[in-house]
Amino acid sequence: MTPPVRTASQQTIWVPAGQPTTVAGYPIPGGLIYVGRHLTAPNGGIEPALIDSTLRIDRNRPDWDGKGLDYWPSYGSLPASSRAAYLTWLADGRRFGAVPIGYVFLFFYGLERRVLVDMPNDRALRRELPAIVAEVRRLLDIYGANGSFRSYARKFLEVLELIGSAETGASDGRPPELAPDRWPIPMKLRLALGELAAGGTPVPAEWARAWAWYLPSLYPRTPQTRCPEEFDRLFARRYAERFRDGFRIRPGKARIGVTYRAASAGIDSADVQLDLPDVVELAGPARKLTEIVDAVTDDLDAYSRWLGRNPDGRGSLAAAAVLPSELLDLRAGQVGALRAWCEERLADERHVVVDAPELVAFWPTAQPGKMTKAESVSLAQLLGRIGVGVEPDVRLGGSALSAGPAVLFRVSADAPHTATPAYTAAATLLHLAVAVSASDGTISDQEQHHLTAHLEAALHLTVPERTRLQAHLRWLAVTGVKLTGLKKRIELLRADQRETVGDFLITVAAADGVISPEEVTSLTKIYKLLALDPDLIYGRLHQQVAGPVAFGAKQPPAAVPVVVRAAGPAPAGYTLPPAAAAARRSSTWGNGQRVPAEASGVVLDEDVIAVKLAETAAVSALLSTIFTDDEPPSPQLAATSAAPNGGPAAQPTTQALIPGLDAVHSELLRSLATQPTWTRSAYEDLAERHGVMPAGALDLLNEVAMDAAGEPVAEGDDDIEINDYALQELLR
Repeated sequence: MTPPVRTASQQTIWVPAGQPTTVAGYPIPGGLIYVGRHLTAPNGGIEPALIDSTLRIDRNRPDWDGKGLDYWPSYGSLPASSRAAYLTWLADGRRFGAVPIGYVFLFFYGLERRVLVDMPNDRALRRELPAIVAEVRRLLDIYGANGSFRSYARKFLEVLELIGSAETGASDGRPPELAPDRWPIPMKLRLALGELAAGGTPVPAEWARAWAWYLPSLYPRTPQTRCPEEFDRLFARRYAERFRDGFRIRPGKARIGVTYRAASAGIDSADVQLDLPDVVELAGPARKLTEIVDAVTDDLDAYSRWLGRNPDGRGSLAAAAVLPSELLDLRAGQVGALRAWCEERLADERHVVVDAPELVAFWPTAQPGKMTKAESVSLAQLLGRIGVGVEPDVRLGGSALSAGPAVLFRVSADAPHTATPAYTAAATLLHLAVAVSASDGTISDQEQHHLTAHLEAALHLTVPERTRLQAHLRWLAVTGVKLTGLKKRIELLRADQRETVGDFLITVAAADGVISPEEVTSLTKIYKLLALDPDLIYGRLHQQVAGPVAFGAKQPPAAVPVVVRAAGPAPAGYTLPPAAAAARRSSTWGNGQRVPAEASGVVLDEDVIAVKLAETAAVSALLSTIFTDDEPPSPQLAATSAAPNGGPAAQPTTQALIPGLDAVHSELLRSLATQPTWTRSAYEDLAERHGVMPAGALDLLNEVAMDAAGEPVAEGDDDIEINDYALQELLR
């Protein structure tokens, strides 16, 4: 225990921490006070904190209201009743929460003097710093609600940390806690970062995280505060990915220091400065931290919003579906159970048929055994995280999972989760081909798989799209396609729209210059379903090889008989001979050289393919109206390729479909997203331009939004307000 420190006159002592003493009959534990007759303050007056035991005390009427306290109290000038209250508070261990704050400040003045006046003259006294720091923090816990005391105490702690760092170093290896109050910046953080900068040492991830939290220019958005554990883990991973062991700080000229204006009237101010760079607010590091924090915040945004709606859902499959993949544990909990189930069924197969209710049973659905579209989207997202795809998939225009079969298949990390126009067209044509094949009871696997391969090549599908298309075919084969609703929807198409579909089929079939018997069979069936003349097929096939014809354009009849196959044994496929003009063309191959058509055999006419791909978006939008989950579309909905009132066709979209919406309503929603409010007349004009009924379109958009976000996306009568939260849920 440190012995009492006496003044030269031996009339005043400093009672160290933990040492009891008695003043005027009051037993005072804990020490940390000056007791004596004479002690001069730095400003020349009597030290305010000095307790003179010879002064009178009124024990009968202690001043617990603080009426005898002035703005800068001094023990020597207190009334006798106030001295009684102060000594009683000290004797009670300085813990009575309702004591007037002036008594707390009076004790605090003594701590200021010990640190700012005595310690600079005697370096050995710095060993008392830990006890003084602990006492200031204890007082803050009890009396910190008082703003004035809180401000002085926090600033004083900075001074104590600065002085202490000169003795022990800035950091004990642990960064400061991330307190809700981000100001002031903890001195511990400033000191540690200054030491790292001075030594050229990389900033560890945990210190960078604390730095980002307290950085004044970087205000924490909701994901940081709503899911702090996930944020910390993802921040650490991203920081390590970018900087490995951490980035180094290039220090500037600023040095860490504090100018402290004392609460005591006996002390003016004190400047404490260290030879350590102050780097907390340097622009370069702030920019690096901001980039990582913004990226982590964005990646956690969907998870954070989900937790906002489901505060008790942490750890569920639905939460895992929106959790960033780096934080997903694929082998534990519910996610591990789902993964094991999928692996057991897939084994070594590329795709496998499963009972959909078994898959649905993993999910906490709102309705037992049946998933909403929003739930199906979440399940498909989670399956993708574990390398598994599912058909049907609502994100690509399929129905929500319910009773019946589903198909699981393996997917790569880069597998798309939205449908491109080319994939939509391919899937719908495949759907159409299976439907017409089933209509006469002659479902040919060879015919279907040949069509699948041809669609994959002709529409330039990516490898992941081809994998999904094959799984889609498997699902169509096991579920079957009913023609009842299909015929009703086709009947709603105008004659020119059916011609458009027919032209597209011909273009796809003729893209490689070879027509198989299976393709001709499928084309004939589909033409009949579309109420088109099958006899037109051969002429149109020839014309597509001879020269591209835009969809919907009138095609002149063939001038001469079309040779489908030359006499003799039938080859595996029928090569359509190019017309004279086409024969004189040359083809461009991958090496950039022009190869004469006569030398290349089959001609893949790049001009034909370019035209076809440019118009795929338009026909994709048209085809998407043929297959829907429920009721047939209205005539206005079906009319996707032409504007109202016979006007010119709207520009085709090249954007992916929004889950639950066809191409037209997807584009309508994207148009609505361009401004937060629409007048009723402006919205009706917009709906007319998109070829939909205004009221019906709003109902559909809001229905899909309720499934996805639990809120409508468009509200209001005279003016239509766009709900940004629901909008982002649909567009993500």
